[in-house]
Amino acid sequence: MDELLKLEKVSIRFGGLHALTDIDLSVRTGEILAIIGPNGAGKTTLFNLLTGIYRPTSGTITYKNRVINKLKPYERVKIGIARTFQNARLLKNMTVLENVLVAHPQCNTESVLEAIFLTGRRRERRAAIAQECVEVLKAVGLDHKLDVLAGSLPYGEQRLLEMARALVTRCELLLLDEPAAGMNPAEKKQLVEKIRQLSREFNIEIVLIEHDIGLIMNISDRIVVLDHGVKIAEGSAAEIQQNPKVISAYLGGEDDWD
Repeated sequence: MDELLKLEKVSIRFGGLHALTDIDLSVRTGEILAIIGPNGAGKTTLFNLLTGIYRPTSGTITYKNRVINKLKPYERVKIGIARTFQNARLLKNMTVLENVLVAHPQCNTESVLEAIFLTGRRRERRAAIAQECVEVLKAVGLDHKLDVLAGSLPYGEQRLLEMARALVTRCELLLLDEPAAGMNPAEKKQLVEKIRQLSREFNIEIVLIEHDIGLIMNISDRIVVLDHGVKIAEGSAAEIQQNPKVISAYLGGEDDWD
């Protein structure tokens, strides 16, 4: 199986604090990879490294055979890496459609003169961009709320809108930071099916951080476990459930995955 993303001996320090140490990790084509671990394990720090918010102190991050250690966040979006955040970061006073439009790579390419003197070709291009955004919103189930203000959406739908905004960048690797946070059990069940659907429909690889162990075990092809900035385990859901280090670190010694 090919590797889309690879980390080799990646570490990051903040002064004397070792946030991540010698992380080896890969994202393979066609899979959903989960990153789990207790609070403070380094999960969000890892996402910040992958998206260019932080740079590694040492080690190499390779995406599609290209070292990306020094690429800025917007440059990583351009090459196909997008993310959502723990807390939905939407433009709440803009509509659902407008939130997705602003993320489209061709939305802000017009010059002032082109915007003033609209040609028929330019109007067609605008219509095509808007239609592409509508199709992405349809994929996440929000095409019936195009004109609704993002801030008035229920929390679960805000999370879906954030996914749509990431997908419209035409990403190939989607990082989901606690996508089920704040959702009830019914919403979480729907989310699992939606993530699987999006993975197939958009032909993308997905990496997610999540604290809901039941959701993780249900959706993941492979799981990586962090503890105090160190990778302590990697494997299938069945392998992770039986790993003594994971049981000790993540569950305080209680073998309970329900």
